[in-house]
Amino acid sequence: EWLTHFNAVVGGKPITPIEIKTAVAHSAYWRATEQGTPATALFFLKAAQPDRLAKAPGGDAYLTADADTLAQGRHVFAETCARCHSSKAPRPTDPTIADCNGPDYMKCFRRWWEWTQTPEYKQQMRAIVESADFLSGNYLSSDVRVPATLLRTNACSPLATNALGGNIWDNFSSTSYKALPSVGSITVQDPFDGAPRIYEMPAGGRGYTRVPSLVSLWSTAPYLLNNTVGPFDSDPSVAGRMRSFEASIEQMLWPEKRPRDSELGGKVDGIIDRTTARSFILLPASYLTALREKFGKEGETIFARLADADGNINLGPIPQGMPVNLLANLQPLAETLDPSDLAVHYVRVLKLLLKLKADLLTVPATADDPELRRHFAGARDELMALNKCPDFVVNRGHYFGTAKFNETTGLTADESAYGVEPVLSDAEKHALIAFLKTL
Repeated sequence: EWLTHFNAVVGGKPITPIEIKTAVAHSAYWRATEQGTPATALFFLKAAQPDRLAKAPGGDAYLTADADTLAQGRHVFAETCARCHSSKAPRPTDPTIADCNGPDYMKCFRRWWEWTQTPEYKQQMRAIVESADFLSGNYLSSDVRVPATLLRTNACSPLATNALGGNIWDNFSSTSYKALPSVGSITVQDPFDGAPRIYEMPAGGRGYTRVPSLVSLWSTAPYLLNNTVGPFDSDPSVAGRMRSFEASIEQMLWPEKRPRDSELGGKVDGIIDRTTARSFILLPASYLTALREKFGKEGETIFARLADADGNINLGPIPQGMPVNLLANLQPLAETLDPSDLAVHYVRVLKLLLKLKADLLTVPATADDPELRRHFAGARDELMALNKCPDFVVNRGHYFGTAKFNETTGLTADESAYGVEPVLSDAEKHALIAFLKTL
């Protein structure tokens, strides 16, 4: 059943939803899983307890006993972090921000965010954080859908399409998710020269990130949902985990310490994943079937010019240092059922393939990587237009508590709409780190 809805691994086939009613009717495995789910949930609630640094072998050596430092850290956490990273929080009395769901989510979220910036909210949150049982039963998340315009982290995960209406996990996502409005426009950076570009985020569920839990934060570095902020340390010991934690949390709170792109340096806000050697991309004949079906004889003629004797399209050589996502996120299949939009999309795909193929055929056999990159740069507008996620900087965003949050140069109006936040001093950041180690 699963394989009737898409082509595994190679893709190239329009995707349709897996229906729960079909699984219930025809799969004993599905029904068995359904029956066992409540017991599994109860097991995890009992077994999945926090791993406190204080109880880890040698963990005490990394904790501070200074009561004033910890008190300052709790204060900073309450005013800067807890609105998103605490399941214990003040309850809004304003009914317009009590239940943010559906098509008016962004209006509701912005009112809620403004409320968390008020002295009234912060006073209540400080009292909650100071209570003796604050960490008891607190999963250190609000499970809020945070818009990409506020978070400003890499947009590729929030742009995922699997759970959208009509896509493969349609039946597994909520109605309120599929009714979410656009978060607005975000700023992305050109991977060739670092120039800012405006990208309008689509509606229907995309554009949001659920708040992750901070439980046992000391053991889970590097950070952000793509694990790009901080170094990975394969040493599983407490010492290894703490090396990664300390380097990663510093990059979170001091964004200027984050690594920069190997090609563009300070022209972009972080790292762009790039190819490490010359490479090729093979579009197999099976992948191209859906594209072929959209065209008549003219399309077959074009494909004959592009394809090899086996019906495959081979693009390359791709130079070292090319942005991986420029080609990995290329969208050959349209995400629309509108006939006119479909036609426009597939014409653009064919034109891009023809341009790339023609450009690469003219490259001298002795061309070095910079010359190859110039050939790809000529097609960058077409590549960007057909990219499912034209956001290439992977370790940007989550600038809360830093001066970077308040910078508005180069941002869209939607990204600048969240007001000015207090900037933490170095002492406040170090106190916050001391407190975070206790979670």
